[in-house]
Amino acid sequence: MKLPHRLPLVLATLILFACQAPQRRYTHLEGQAQGTTFHIVYADPQGRNFSASVDSLFRVIDRSMSLWDSTSTIRRLNRNEADVVVDEHFAAVFERSQQLAQATEGVFDITVGPLVRAWGFSYKKGLPPPDSAQVDSLRQIVGYSKVRLANGRLQKDDPRIELDMNAIAQGYTVDLLADFLKKQGIENYMVEVGGEVRTAGVNESGETWRIGIDKPTSNPDDGKKRALQTVIPISNKAMATSGSYRKFIERDGKKFSHAIDPRTGYPVSHQLLSVTVIADDCTTADAYATAFLVMGLEKAVTMAKKAGLQMFAIYADEKGEMKTYASSNIAVQ
Repeated sequence: MKLPHRLPLVLATLILFACQAPQRRYTHLEGQAQGTTFHIVYADPQGRNFSASVDSLFRVIDRSMSLWDSTSTIRRLNRNEADVVVDEHFAAVFERSQQLAQATEGVFDITVGPLVRAWGFSYKKGLPPPDSAQVDSLRQIVGYSKVRLANGRLQKDDPRIELDMNAIAQGYTVDLLADFLKKQGIENYMVEVGGEVRTAGVNESGETWRIGIDKPTSNPDDGKKRALQTVIPISNKAMATSGSYRKFIERDGKKFSHAIDPRTGYPVSHQLLSVTVIADDCTTADAYATAFLVMGLEKAVTMAKKAGLQMFAIYADEKGEMKTYASSNIAVQ
């Protein structure tokens, strides 16, 4: 599943400034939250500062779905505390996760956390890779069909089952922020949290928003400026990217992705390096990007067409050379 790399949610430290564009006044909000950075740009003739509301919304998601907050709803459920009634945001993400799990034939699964940790991509890094017996044992407590909500309470087939919403919660956060702006009458905006994006209207130049996709590199923190593979113009759409080229382990001379297939219990080993999905909402785009990275290019292309999604992928061919794929209805620059 998607990057198990979340850090503690940090209260948004916001930087507010405004710039002028013809007929529009755009405001920029920037800061840190959900273990990453966020950027929000919106046009408001009234010049309102929504920083306090943005900060509050991040807090709400923190209390609901953060694995790094010991008091969050999800942590309490994972500890099997009694009488935990889930909040509206948790319920919305859970139900959407279950729908997407069915749509992706079990590839997207919010119960995959124990397998992710066993393979060393979470807070128990450094452990040796699990053997087949360990994997088989953990698979007994992984499976989206083994959990359900009833009257606001989580039911588990096995108390050892744990939930991890990292692969969809960030997309949901983007949608929550975008919906807040819409309710304030904002028609032109761009909301980005950790690379997941949703836009509406036009940018400060009066043009369609242009979102860059990173070029794959095995050493993204070498101090050099991030290189872009391509730029995709989007408006009134959401976009999310999942990539395996930044987190992998090597075993017996072979690279294994951070992406774990919940159906097998093992990391995927295909040559798909990055998948970007464009959808109407970021919750959907986020989850499908995760699932497509697990599936591999061929199956992802088939499912994207079936689901009516736009997709851009970066992969390595048989010779190890970088190649790209773009849906016929997607514009790349």
